[in-house]
Amino acid sequence: MSHTQARCNRIARRSGEHCHDHPQLMLGWRGAMDYEFSRGSERLVLGQAAILPTREPHRYLGRGEDSEVLVIDLDRDDPCLASLEKSCALDLRESLFAEPRALSLPPTLLPLVAFATDQLKRAHPPEQRALINQQLAVLFVSQCSQLLAQGEMEALRPGRLCAAALDAFIDERLPMPPDNRALAEAMHLGQSQLHLLCQRQFGVTPQQYVMNRRLSWARHWLRHTRRPVGEIALDLGFAEVSSFSRTFRRRTGHAPSAERRAGNDR
Repeated sequence: MSHTQARCNRIARRSGEHCHDHPQLMLGWRGAMDYEFSRGSERLVLGQAAILPTREPHRYLGRGEDSEVLVIDLDRDDPCLASLEKSCALDLRESLFAEPRALSLPPTLLPLVAFATDQLKRAHPPEQRALINQQLAVLFVSQCSQLLAQGEMEALRPGRLCAAALDAFIDERLPMPPDNRALAEAMHLGQSQLHLLCQRQFGVTPQQYVMNRRLSWARHWLRHTRRPVGEIALDLGFAEVSSFSRTFRRRTGHAPSAERRAGNDR
């Protein structure tokens, strides 16, 4: 590969196994794709990213006809990335691309994924397309590097919960939200210690934290997608739409329909 490029890769139901001679970022966009690498297996959906170092073998399997992934192939000699490394005192091969990993994106980053895919599907002149590719690469590399650094710093603080790790664990289990026992085991804590740290650090109980994270996704999907409310409710672990609506109204002060209108009015 002679230059950095960003592309929308329609996986559909295809499967395969390969590796690349360059590092790669994969971000979930449409549908779902299962992939397996040396660190285990994961599912790539909207809100999830995969970081693949150079020559990291990985398998993939599309889970539906609409499965589509935003892929950024990175030229290690790209001057824009070199400038990013210099300005931020980074060595991407020793930080972001040191090992394969899955990464959960916060809801605030998801509009950037939508913007990127929209730009890539437009008919731009070649020179403009090359510039867009570089800009998208720098954007997502810098954001992913920041998320990893934040998680590592929080993990090093004694007597503190790592919010990035907690969010990632919850995000992977949105259809079946984890109870306190599962949360405590994931954070390598006792349940009483988890409760104390959660109250001290975030001002809420562990289950309130889980609910806040679920409703954060609900607000994003209502504002930025056309997904039916019933589908959103099921994907967030609510047995009935009425239960989701009551909880949403009680926590936010307004109905899901009002949240959707607010997004449409922007």
